[in-house]
Amino acid sequence: MVSLIFWLLIAPLMVGITFNFILPKEKRRLGITFVLGFLIYVAGFEIIAIPCMTKIMYNAFSYCVKYYVILAWALMIPGIIKTVLAIFKDKDLSKLFYIQKKDERINDTKNNGMNVASRSSVSSDELEIADPDVAKKHKIETCIYWGIFFALLAFQMVMAVLMASFDGDDAYYVVESLLAQQADVMNTILPYTGISTSLDIRHALAVITMWIAFIAKVSGVHATIVSHTVIPLIVIPLVYLVYVEIGKSLFRKKQEFVPVFMIIVSFLLMFGNVSIHTPATFFLMRTWQGKAIVCNLVFPLIFWIFLEMMEKKEDKTEETKEEKKEDKTDEKKEEKTDSAGVEHTTEKVVAKAGIRQKISTSSFGWIMLIFVNMLAGMCTAMGVIFATGLIGLLTLILLFIKKDWKVLIGAFICVIPNFVYLALYLSIWSR
Repeated sequence: MVSLIFWLLIAPLMVGITFNFILPKEKRRLGITFVLGFLIYVAGFEIIAIPCMTKIMYNAFSYCVKYYVILAWALMIPGIIKTVLAIFKDKDLSKLFYIQKKDERINDTKNNGMNVASRSSVSSDELEIADPDVAKKHKIETCIYWGIFFALLAFQMVMAVLMASFDGDDAYYVVESLLAQQADVMNTILPYTGISTSLDIRHALAVITMWIAFIAKVSGVHATIVSHTVIPLIVIPLVYLVYVEIGKSLFRKKQEFVPVFMIIVSFLLMFGNVSIHTPATFFLMRTWQGKAIVCNLVFPLIFWIFLEMMEKKEDKTEETKEEKKEDKTDEKKEEKTDSAGVEHTTEKVVAKAGIRQKISTSSFGWIMLIFVNMLAGMCTAMGVIFATGLIGLLTLILLFIKKDWKVLIGAFICVIPNFVYLALYLSIWSR
């Protein structure tokens, strides 16, 4: 139990803390840090597992486990050091995660001044300044909605364990994990018959089964139990965590709508079993399979990252309008004062800060997409194709919004792992 908690929860979080410096400051929240760490964590396994599987003939899985444990600890140690220093030395968790204090939210709202009053949508923080009673009522309603959502989430997780479903694919995918754990092979024994065979290229590069076997190996839990019981308890909350971030992006001026959005999403997934092929069916009935993770985790991650990159354009447009108004005001001030030089210096500082924020935001999106694409390839070969196509489509929309050709450079860099994956697939298939 302790090993499962460490390798499925603590290890990805420590990896995320190690690398959350690539996130913009306001995105360094606990949830996003965990998602980032999980993506890097499983991407590292893919980098280790594929060479071990293709180059090592005997005891391939033992070598894979050994090398990956070394890599995982190398990725975790900086995060562990940062955590220990933040807790025991600085005694300030804001060194690890972004924690916006109430005073800061109030100051940000006050700094907006008349802009807040002119908006048609008013957040709960703004209401707190305008009318504390109304704000309190809104917060109570929001807490009730969050409670309903968490009850639905708990219900789904409990039912995923108690009413675990079995289908024909378990005879292949789950047995692949079990063979790796018990026979120390990586896709060189045919699960249907138990006979040794050459590397099965159709499924070999989708090493999600080997990662499940790794979790089973280091925890001492049977691979079937890990697949049917443990993995749903990790994947289901992780998927909803991504949808929470999507909700925050869609309703960034009305954050109290996020729990209502999550309730709607949870109902759609709970009652989406209209056929055996829907994403909702795979999400709750085949959670441990790679194709379920691709359609329910990878695709929402791609949508969320592009929403974040598109959102900054809107924010920048609003800031530009505000800056123009400020410029007009400054011009009037310059007629009455001799402090024009100081004002221009301030404008340059603000402009440089805006450029740094823009670079940081763009880099964060494209870097995360690299690891999202690696997760897609780790889950299923078709995930590489669909993820590349989806990124291409959303890149065209982002290019139309931003009107910046550098978007194409970022899009090309983030799909490089997909091209490497396809090249490797074709080279093994041709042999």
